[in-house]
Amino acid sequence: MTSDDYDDFQLFRYTPNQGAARFFAVMFCIICVIVVPVFVSYGCKSMKKVSSFLDANTSVSYSIKYYNRTQLIGAYVPLFFGIGSEIAGYICRSISTLHQEDVSPYIGQSICLLIAPTFYTATIYMLFGRMAHLLQAEKLMIMPAKYNTTFFVVGDVFSLCLQAAGGGLMANESSATSGSNIVTAGLFVQIAWFGLFMINEVYFLFKLKKMDNPIASGTKTWRNLNIILLINCILILLRSIVRAIEFIQGYKGEIISHEWFLYVFDAVPMFLLPVIFVTFIRISSIYRVQEESVEIQTSYNFEPKTLDIDHVSTTITRSSSDMNQVTNFEVENKV
Repeated sequence: MTSDDYDDFQLFRYTPNQGAARFFAVMFCIICVIVVPVFVSYGCKSMKKVSSFLDANTSVSYSIKYYNRTQLIGAYVPLFFGIGSEIAGYICRSISTLHQEDVSPYIGQSICLLIAPTFYTATIYMLFGRMAHLLQAEKLMIMPAKYNTTFFVVGDVFSLCLQAAGGGLMANESSATSGSNIVTAGLFVQIAWFGLFMINEVYFLFKLKKMDNPIASGTKTWRNLNIILLINCILILLRSIVRAIEFIQGYKGEIISHEWFLYVFDAVPMFLLPVIFVTFIRISSIYRVQEESVEIQTSYNFEPKTLDIDHVSTTITRSSSDMNQVTNFEVENKV
């Protein structure tokens, strides 16, 4: 994009629709009021079930893999921030429709609507990492389990910073070109990281199906959760690709010149994402995955198939001791 694209610079290339902005501000407020208490209450109830399993199996509870309430609910906290960012974005956009020459609400709506999906992706990354841990299948991921979530979240934060910085610069004619280029770079970082994550997720899914894993074979919830994560990934990826094309086309491009693109390819997908999460919470939440994982671990005293050197050494020592006892017994009998 060149500076020539901004010869007739205006904040909006069309007359923004106040009704649409208010509608989505209200809709995101409604879903926020539903999502936050539902996920928090489900998390608290789920931990009570997990605690009952652990209390009934105190002899093996020390070896059970599970997350505490804060860690589990914490995976959804970025989702809450993402919804809040959408609310703030459409409120600012509604104000901006009344004051189209005012830079402040325009900057507010640009930044909030650009960065909201990065909060969503953080939740997806964290849920996937926790799911793999509860299934005791971290080794099936392309990225080492120790760094998997951190790697993707760091990329997400980097993308967020680029988009936020670029969004702020775009409100001024003198820095609009630089701002647009920075936002485009941030979107491509998001697409690249997200594409790698989706490859990692699909690879994990196929590998786990072929693996003899008692936890994975004993529950279907993790499959449901993985499908939900993939669907939401597609929604975010679609939105990010359209946004990237928007900034590549430039200030006079087709997408940025028509408001309906924003609502069809940004507002709708980003609204559907939390709706999907909360609608299928009973059959696809990380809470349910943990309940089933802990129940299977306590019922069958499941241990991952790894080589425990201490256990092997103890077994060898015991075997040697037993052989010595047998030899001594035979010698005594002969005498």
